[in-house]
Amino acid sequence: MVVGDLWPEVRVLKRIRGEIHHVEINVSNLKRSCKFYQKFLGWLGYHRTLDDKEVVGWRRGNHSIFLVQSGSRFGRKGFHRKNVGLNHMAFWLSSRKEIDDLYRKHLLRWRVRVLYGGPKEYPEYSKGYYALYFEDPDRIKLEAVHIPQRTYA
Repeated sequence: MVVGDLWPEVRVLKRIRGEIHHVEINVSNLKRSCKFYQKFLGWLGYHRTLDDKEVVGWRRGNHSIFLVQSGSRFGRKGFHRKNVGLNHMAFWLSSRKEIDDLYRKHLLRWRVRVLYGGPKEYPEYSKGYYALYFEDPDRIKLEAVHIPQRTYA
């Protein structure tokens, strides 16, 4: 079932050549992953645009994220970020407070596996780099990051 037009904003938002249009994530259990991503992406302001038996999608501005039920023969191996392919996805947040709120008010309450001891600064990446790493139900690593604008090259 389609919740709305898959690309309603495309006609009105300015596209930037080369920007990421969408990400599609194969998951081992669509129902379980959908619950997790609905909470997380909903909190970020994404809205659900597709709700089908094998595919669920969310959209915010020019960007969409889709979950796809993996076929049984492919889902058996599971995901590990050290294998060839995706390592992690990072979502920019507007402040350190937003990251701290995500951690304290949501991820801990949702019992999400948080990595590396929770939110902290990573000066080895760049000045002011503040991040929180955590995993989805298939152990795909996600990152909430805030970098002050002045640190971008």
